[in-house]
Amino acid sequence: MNLDYLRTLVAIAEHGSLSSAARAMRVSQPAVTKQLQRLELELGLSLLVRGPRRQIALTPAGGRVLAFARETLARLEILERELAELKAVGPGVLTLAASTIPGEYVLPGILGAFRREYPQVHVQMTVTDTAEVVDQVLAEEIDVGVIGSAIQRPGLRLEPLASDEIVLAVPLDHPFAERPEVRVEELQGQPLILREKGSGTQQSVDKALEGVGMSLSEEDVVLTMGSTQAVLRAVEQGLGLGFVSARACAQAQAAGRLACARLIGVDLSRHLYLAYLSSRAGDPLVSHFLEFARAYAQNHFSSSALSVPSSRMVSKA
Repeated sequence: MNLDYLRTLVAIAEHGSLSSAARAMRVSQPAVTKQLQRLELELGLSLLVRGPRRQIALTPAGGRVLAFARETLARLEILERELAELKAVGPGVLTLAASTIPGEYVLPGILGAFRREYPQVHVQMTVTDTAEVVDQVLAEEIDVGVIGSAIQRPGLRLEPLASDEIVLAVPLDHPFAERPEVRVEELQGQPLILREKGSGTQQSVDKALEGVGMSLSEEDVVLTMGSTQAVLRAVEQGLGLGFVSARACAQAQAAGRLACARLIGVDLSRHLYLAYLSSRAGDPLVSHFLEFARAYAQNHFSSSALSVPSSRMVSKA
């Protein structure tokens, strides 16, 4: 049953005529007449008796429908008010965990804007590797995670948040430093600095290489580091070449500490993902944050196809 038809019937009963109801509802009288006729047609009964001077009276059926309409609309108003209260974000604690790249280069902007709009919310965030973030989400230790690799686990919801690309960080005195691109085959025999296995960056690299029938030689791996910043520092010291996000590499390159090169022959583009449980998404605070993060990412990260055109030019992160 159409709620607008019920509202029209209530207005007619309260104002005494179709024309008065139309003025009160700020619609035309023919519109009121049409809604009433449709309601009567739907119910198969006449609801009003039209008397002299355009006055109306309710039929027995009309009286019952009017009582139902008033009760239904009153309960709907109560429900809408209760739902509005549930949607409102009051003081609370939002717990997040993120892998290195989203934790250091994406979430700070989102959280800064979120806190300006919702200053009463206290945010707790930790930065760890992707595997640990997923474990925390599944254990319901945190509300939302942001990760750099699409890990499929039962019950885990993944939602692309921003684009990213993994590039090669190169010491300034290395022959690759003056080249915007390096063929993936040229990595053989080069000293490599990797992230730990639980890292989303390393998982993305391994998966991309596997897709083209390649893998990294253990003999070429000189260091395994626990964070992107550690990889960058090792590259700056000339210890080897490192796989890092273009977002991180661009900043180090702009500071003149190293060079960045894209690897060709392998697709190292990827997404950064929101990771959460459906049960948590029903919480008003979590729901508001997810909606806010989506909107922020769309406005700020929509053109995140990061590029490294030359060793002396930095892409916009």
